[in-house]
Amino acid sequence: MGNNHSEEELNSNSFLADAEAKELFGTIDYALKNGKHIQRWQAQETLFLFIDRNYISLKRYYKDFFGVLLDNAGESIQKYFFLEFLPDSRGEIPIENRHFLPNEYVIVGFMLYKIVYIDGYVELNTLSTLQKMIKQDYEDIKPGIYRALAKAKKIHTTQMDDEKADDIIEKALREFSRIAWISWDGDVFDILPSFQRLPKIYSDYINNPDLWLNKANT
Repeated sequence: MGNNHSEEELNSNSFLADAEAKELFGTIDYALKNGKHIQRWQAQETLFLFIDRNYISLKRYYKDFFGVLLDNAGESIQKYFFLEFLPDSRGEIPIENRHFLPNEYVIVGFMLYKIVYIDGYVELNTLSTLQKMIKQDYEDIKPGIYRALAKAKKIHTTQMDDEKADDIIEKALREFSRIAWISWDGDVFDILPSFQRLPKIYSDYINNPDLWLNKANT
């Protein structure tokens, strides 16, 4: 069901001519506006394919009507779509629908990325293992992690203990699941292609963990 129109012929409502628009667009629109990333994965596949074949029209729709950018990243089976706010603009999407990732969740994301992609623990796939590794396998930087989490939560460093850290890690993974950076079922999670947006946004911090560990001391 490809789109045979040239890019010049497409406008911000051309996607409505797609046979699946009535069935799928409401779900897609709600998901994107609430910060979800859409990729070729399980139940998202039909949504992904709709966006993929109507990308030019949908991109114009979100820019013209909401002042936001429908963007994509990744290649082939790693490709994913998301809404990006344009520089110096928060667009016309209501504040309650905009996605803001709390700083403490970003820190958990840094650690998950470091453990899996930098340190090579690619088999990591449970919440309990992640919590245990941060507490036991990263003792050299654990004080810095806890200081960073405490600063993000605006509490005193002495208030950040293993129990509070475990709670933050669990809540972070719940949020990553909500925005489709990971899939999560019980204790088990799988990292999805869209998790790679984290290092794209925070590349300096991901590649130089001392930057955010040291900032926690200031």
